[in-house]
Amino acid sequence: MTTEYVKLTEAARKLTVHADTLRYWVKLLGVETIKRGHACYILAETLGVLMIMARLIAEGIPAGEAAAKAKAEAPAEATPLIVREPVRPGIEMEALQERLQGLEKVILSMAETFKTEVTGLRGEIARLTESNRSLQQRLEAPPTLAEVKEPIKPVIPWEPRKRKNPVAGMPWYKKLWVECFEPWKMRHQELL
Repeated sequence: MTTEYVKLTEAARKLTVHADTLRYWVKLLGVETIKRGHACYILAETLGVLMIMARLIAEGIPAGEAAAKAKAEAPAEATPLIVREPVRPGIEMEALQERLQGLEKVILSMAETFKTEVTGLRGEIARLTESNRSLQQRLEAPPTLAEVKEPIKPVIPWEPRKRKNPVAGMPWYKKLWVECFEPWKMRHQELL
């Protein structure tokens, strides 16, 4: 059995419709198309179904209804070759669709969570910016020397109190004895 193919643009010329309109009808009918190079081809037997559809559309029937009626009116022996039946997806495909829907829900919930987090962060950044501005306004520049009315007092660093030397006032021989044999007596005594 040899199959003949017709170029889509030639079929459009035969039916006196625009090529884009014919592509739309072919899609509505579910007709198999073959692409070779830059040209799109359809089976020659499909022209009968397309002619029926063109007649129905000329009568004023919408394209979707005309496609359904053209499929029904087409000859039974040519229809299986021309129009493909819709294929019910298998169990794997249904599982894959359920999985994709689950992933879509997860992604949408993540996007919503991200949106609320970003909104919260923007509010916190705005509060911190306002707090920073108020702190900057509270800070005052140090007064310059011309603005100071009182003379500047010198800063005196802290020093420990000076204590009396424990060996002060002793004769030289006692100092020598304390230095050589009792050095602990030379330590300054803490005042309690």
